[in-house]
Amino acid sequence: TDGGLAKYDGRRTQALTIEGLRSKRVLALKLDESGALWVGMEEGAGALVNGEFRVINETAGKTITSIITPERGRAILASFDGVIFDCRTNADNSFTVKTIPEKPLASADFELPGDLNLTSLMMKGNVLYIGTRSRGVIAIENNEVSEIKSTPRPFFIEALEMDSQNRLWYGAKASKEDSGLYEVQDVMRPVKTGAGLGMVMSLRAGVREDMWAGTDGRGVFHYDKSSRLIERFTFEGTAGGLRSDHVYAIFVDREEVVWFGTDRGVCRYDPHAPRVENVSAQAESNFVRTLFQTADGRLLAGTNRGLFIYDRASSSWLPSGDLSQSPVFAIAEDKRGRVLVGAGSGLYRSEKPLRESGGALRLSRIVAASGAEASDSVRALALLQGEIYIGTFGRGVERLDGDNRTLIWPGSKANAQEREVISLRTGRDGRLWIGTALAGVFVFDGREARQIPALEKLKGTAVRSIDDGGNDHLWFATARGLYLYHAGALQEIVSKLDARSVVATIDDSSSASVWCATGGGGLLRVLMNDQLGAIVSRLDAEQGLPSQNVFAVLPVRPVNKDDETLLIATNRGVARYSPGTVAPMLSPVRIIGQRIHELSELRTGLHLEYPQNSLLLDVAATSSRTYPEQFQYAFLLSDAAGVVIKQKFSHDAQFTMESLKPGNYRIVARAFSKDLIASEPLAFEFNVAGAPFPRTTALLSVLLVLALLALWWGYRQNRTLARTGATLKDTNRQLADARMQLANETEAERRRISRDLHDQTLADLRHLLMLTDQLPANGSHDGQDTPATPAVFRSEIESISNEIRRICEDLSPSVLENVGFSAALEWALSNAVTHSPPERKFEYEFIADEGLDERINLSRATQMQIYRIVQEAISNLARHASATRVRLAVATTAEGEFLLTLKDDGRDFDPKPGKIKQGRGLANIRARASLIEAEVNWRKRKGGGTEFTLSKANAVKISTAQSEN
Repeated sequence: TDGGLAKYDGRRTQALTIEGLRSKRVLALKLDESGALWVGMEEGAGALVNGEFRVINETAGKTITSIITPERGRAILASFDGVIFDCRTNADNSFTVKTIPEKPLASADFELPGDLNLTSLMMKGNVLYIGTRSRGVIAIENNEVSEIKSTPRPFFIEALEMDSQNRLWYGAKASKEDSGLYEVQDVMRPVKTGAGLGMVMSLRAGVREDMWAGTDGRGVFHYDKSSRLIERFTFEGTAGGLRSDHVYAIFVDREEVVWFGTDRGVCRYDPHAPRVENVSAQAESNFVRTLFQTADGRLLAGTNRGLFIYDRASSSWLPSGDLSQSPVFAIAEDKRGRVLVGAGSGLYRSEKPLRESGGALRLSRIVAASGAEASDSVRALALLQGEIYIGTFGRGVERLDGDNRTLIWPGSKANAQEREVISLRTGRDGRLWIGTALAGVFVFDGREARQIPALEKLKGTAVRSIDDGGNDHLWFATARGLYLYHAGALQEIVSKLDARSVVATIDDSSSASVWCATGGGGLLRVLMNDQLGAIVSRLDAEQGLPSQNVFAVLPVRPVNKDDETLLIATNRGVARYSPGTVAPMLSPVRIIGQRIHELSELRTGLHLEYPQNSLLLDVAATSSRTYPEQFQYAFLLSDAAGVVIKQKFSHDAQFTMESLKPGNYRIVARAFSKDLIASEPLAFEFNVAGAPFPRTTALLSVLLVLALLALWWGYRQNRTLARTGATLKDTNRQLADARMQLANETEAERRRISRDLHDQTLADLRHLLMLTDQLPANGSHDGQDTPATPAVFRSEIESISNEIRRICEDLSPSVLENVGFSAALEWALSNAVTHSPPERKFEYEFIADEGLDERINLSRATQMQIYRIVQEAISNLARHASATRVRLAVATTAEGEFLLTLKDDGRDFDPKPGKIKQGRGLANIRARASLIEAEVNWRKRKGGGTEFTLSKANAVKISTAQSEN
């Protein structure tokens, strides 16, 4: 940013204060393979390596505008000063820098002559392409610089990029009606792309052979691999989602989330977030109940008012058939590819497969047996062994034989509840599972249907959906929740939830997982973990779904493995959502025992010394597509034998381990994203130490006796010490009072001497000065010229007067009474500079808290002693330190302490007793500090110089409110 470097860690954005940054204005950033962050600034460049910023001295004073890292340990930097810096990192982390060319390139802009502004870089093969302002694109090959005089030739280039097809793209200056975007397959013949883009300020290649272009005032344009416009984002078109139409930087992260840097901050766009599609403008036709994908990939939606087919060409849903007034509950295909539709008005079948019908289906009704028309509400369809089975509410399960429907279950003696079939599913074992509204679940093996005793719990609730996830995992979506039938037992996974539809996911992992559509609860993602059990995540209206009421979910068969998409049916249209596939990053934040452990200790393992037996681990997960509050964390604590002794799974990122027995332990932590993608495990070991002595009865007895003896002896000594201490305390108090009285008397004597000198001696000198003024201009009466003229006398008298005034001020500083404590300290510093010889003068800085004099609670005598200490310290500094810069700061702390700090950049010295060969300066400072019960300290500064501090406790006035508290 123009205000410095900022960092976003997934939770918050914070400004980074990095020592060594020569300018707050950062123009370029690049992360290389080794993890080093290269930073280009307005006044130079550097690299942030392992938290340490290393300055590239050769770039000092240069404006770095672009950085690329063509290989590990190498960075190429472009500047506004007509030169390129080729930087390589040495083994000792120093830099070897080569300047290309040796002399700066000159600008061709007659309005702005001087050095050529280089704006962007791109490496293609062995050729380095450079975008410039006024000379178009320049190529450097084998250290030879050449201009590319193409047709057309954009002269003012702002950005360069190369896509996955190895094509160059230019972003150039252009008018608002024109386009500054060029696609370059042949560098001599760039092709202008698009219209109305204006000036293109930034380019970024996507991961799917696409290209993003950020403009200066026209928003963002997104192109596919064929240079066709996919979408355009503007501030107005996104209702402020894109924070500004002036886009200066674009970044595509590892999760394909696109970040835009604008003049109004940073915003991001997730192309895989839920995207809502209206099936129809009418509310009932937009109420989607079921979804289906044909063998050739066509999508169909059954709504409350008919059947709709998705048209890829127009990206819209088109009505089909004559079911505009009937709800559609189920869709299927027979073995010939013909579409079957189960509706509230009966069963329908297309004459031809959808791929042969030209996009429009002609449906004909297949009527039920005579007398069954009144209850011909087809709720479910299933294909088993090449035969179509039909679930009809109020009739039962039928088989489609040609153009006839044959009832196969239940028999004529069955009760009415068994005929209320609402779901069918073909299992992987070749059996047909039947769900009813109230009678529970039945399984049909081709000859008969029966119930399974383990599923008795499902009676009395509507079983709306069944799916077989393989590996003996059978899922049931019911009006009471989601259930799993596994290993002969029924397990309630999510309770008190209206589950509408369940779809098992098929992947390479052995863990069972499903998507579950719910009424009022959005879309659930459920993952079964052997150690943690059921892990549940929710996708609802807060994350972009059009409604909380979801009726069906369809995993669309992907074109390739990376294109998994879900189609979600709601009562307000459908939504497309692409679940995440990239694992989040998990890192430790804090490890706290009796102390805060360094994160580097994890590599070697922690050792908790006796008697410490507790530990707190705090971690943080990062993902562009998962908000911090959506992460779920799993912690497992196991002992040396590998037995898990504690585990935790929640949204809380902290794990507390308490009352641990001595031994070795291992912690494994994982984070799960909102799509339940697990991070790489964060694992480390630690040891809890046992007691350092054997706990035997004999030893404890001996220790107890010794402790009692020590206690008795200590009691006697304490009584003796108490008496002695009281006497010593009284003596010390008397001594301190005497020392303070002596200091006060000394100051009083100083004031008396100063007053006498000022009132008497200066008065005599003034009288002598007046007498001198009465002498003739030339004091010689014989006409000869002598050096003892009245002017010489007057000059000597004034010099003596000034010296006496200085002595008076030193004896009794009037500045303390005239201007106050803080100003007096500043005057002492400036006065020392004024009276120092030229070779010892230094720059100084004085800093004091606002309103310091009103807050401090220091007596007149204490202020005088502090003033004397500062005078002595500054005098020592001026005589011995050879400093060039001095900083004096006074402040108060929150604990009520007065703090004075004096820093210089001069020579170091050792203030320890015995190291100073002559002088009483340090002894006087220590004596005065002891007199006012203050502490003084000297220490060496990093980089040279000395820091002197004086602190005094209880030096701040207490307000009335604080006193009451």
